[in-house]
Amino acid sequence: MDFECQFVCELRELAPATALTIRAHTTMHDIAALFDAGYREILSLLEQEGLRPEGPPFARYYNMDMNALDVEFGFPVPEHAEARGRVLKSRTPSGKAASSLYIGPYNEIEPVYDALIKWTVDNGLTISGESYEIYLNDPAVTPPDQLRTQVCLLLQES
Repeated sequence: MDFECQFVCELRELAPATALTIRAHTTMHDIAALFDAGYREILSLLEQEGLRPEGPPFARYYNMDMNALDVEFGFPVPEHAEARGRVLKSRTPSGKAASSLYIGPYNEIEPVYDALIKWTVDNGLTISGESYEIYLNDPAVTPPDQLRTQVCLLLQES
């Protein structure tokens, strides 16, 4: 498969933002249910405070073990948003990342990761082992083949 023709890979500088998140350990099999309940919990907390997210939902993967994922997910929020219960106040990732826009079903996202890994190797970059996905439209109202996800592989700073 010729990844260069399918995905546009680029170097991006990620700016940190305040976020409300939930960090959990899960499997790829159970992640959709975890995200669904967790995102609703965070939105409910924001609503109680009279606040709204300041950007789309995201997930930060601290590893890529599909059977034992360590993931933090949530929304960018105003600085004064308050954490409560399992909802934590955090920051979105910052620094350099290899990035590509993926359009399609979440369960078919692996080729963009393969393309980004190849691109980092070809460009002499070193990945940190963490990835970051920004979900640019709502799967509740968007057909799976039109879902837009910004995929970022966080890079080691040299």
